[in-house]
Amino acid sequence: MAKPGKTLRRIKMVLFMALLSIVFVTAVSAVHLATRKMIARNDSIFTKRSILYTAGIPVPGSQQELDNVFKAHVRLIPRDKLQLYEVKFNGRLSWVITASGSGLWGEIRAHVGIGSDFLTITGVNFIEQNETPGLGARISELWFREQFRGKKGPLRRVPEGTKSKKPRVFDAIT
Repeated sequence: MAKPGKTLRRIKMVLFMALLSIVFVTAVSAVHLATRKMIARNDSIFTKRSILYTAGIPVPGSQQELDNVFKAHVRLIPRDKLQLYEVKFNGRLSWVITASGSGLWGEIRAHVGIGSDFLTITGVNFIEQNETPGLGARISELWFREQFRGKKGPLRRVPEGTKSKKPRVFDAIT
């Protein structure tokens, strides 16, 4: 049989933990609600910058310029499950799609730009990944993303560090 003082201590401990949890959940919820619009705006800026970069359009620094360039050159074409953007810049037509695939630890999402010939890659930008810092950091590096720009399909992967300039070859990260 438990001692009365010991039972009271356990009840106090449980009540304290419940109260502490309620306080922290409320604080985190308040921060989330207070920053919801800012997060949505930053996501929009990130997406616009990624699409312009992928299409090969110089990315402006200010938000106003970014919005103007995006509105002037990019149009979302609604599809069921595919995000497809039509991009017209300097007399060229290209498309940017949001593609995803499996990585080792989770899904990897990227914007992939395709030229009007449907063979040339105008750019690749990885927008979401859950990989280890090694692979995750490497696929986000400029040298890795830029190796796809101008390549014509079908593509062939070569071992890491090959540094080939051939039009249908890209350097793998393993």
